[in-house]
Amino acid sequence: MARKKIKTIIKRKIRPFSLNEKDKTLIDQLERKYSYELILESIDAGVNQYFSYDESGQLTKESVETFLSMLGGILNNKSQTPIEQAIRHIKNKGKKIIHDWNAQKADEALHLYVEGLKALKYSEEQIEDELRGETFRLTTYAKDWSTWSRTIKDWLLDIKDLLEKDNTTFNQSGTILPEELFADLSLNIVSLCKQINASYENNLYDCTAVMMRRLLEVLLILSYQNFGVESEIIEAENHHYLKLDKIIKNAKNNSKLSLSAGTKSDMIIFKDLGNLSAHKIWYHCTRGDIKPNITKYRVIIEELLYKSGMRTKSSEQNEAL
Repeated sequence: MARKKIKTIIKRKIRPFSLNEKDKTLIDQLERKYSYELILESIDAGVNQYFSYDESGQLTKESVETFLSMLGGILNNKSQTPIEQAIRHIKNKGKKIIHDWNAQKADEALHLYVEGLKALKYSEEQIEDELRGETFRLTTYAKDWSTWSRTIKDWLLDIKDLLEKDNTTFNQSGTILPEELFADLSLNIVSLCKQINASYENNLYDCTAVMMRRLLEVLLILSYQNFGVESEIIEAENHHYLKLDKIIKNAKNNSKLSLSAGTKSDMIIFKDLGNLSAHKIWYHCTRGDIKPNITKYRVIIEELLYKSGMRTKSSEQNEAL
């Protein structure tokens, strides 16, 4: 069955109005540049967004003209990768609410940030989540350009430090977290896992407890991001993440995360161990505090790696092949 011509489809959409020569030339240009399927999708999006009707239910001429003038822009946006769309969303937000916004420098900084995340082995989906989550939130609540740009520069320095640490040799043999569990993940997660193992194997048990707590918190936050419910663990007043005890309390009852019973009951163990090692003056973590709970910790972390999207069933199948 022959597919309908784009001009014919648009003519039917805009009845009783018609296309002028300028409109027809524009459509010809769009057909040469974009796929048939993308044009159809963009036509539907434009109709939904721009068509309006008068009191008698008749399509207005002004809305048709707006639709035709915006069709190229819709196609351009839809042809961008999800990452580019997220960057554009951030830049549009910054332009609207930050009075001294520097569009060119923002574009450069955001693309450097994306390249940095790629170097850390973030997936395309994880980069998009990071841009639409933490980076967009920064843009929403930054008071001025100086605050926004300084924060991005700090993030870039953090990435640089992580990449340099990747060249650091950790003498560890996977005592707590086996290397096959984390070897192919983003470098920040790999670094945390290696530090947990290395500190435990070198009898640095307070270090182990603090790092175990940190990895637990990181993966919980990433899980909320992955399920699109990050707002549930962000404070309304200062827009920071809730403290870990409150995140755990929410996670236990969160139907979207749907954590296993064991993970729900055991997370508190590692939150408490980390807090004691970090904050209690007279407490020193011992091997006996950690060793009986290693299996529980490994089970929690493996579950959260899947919940956070860091690991997927398809990646497991690919490794098996």
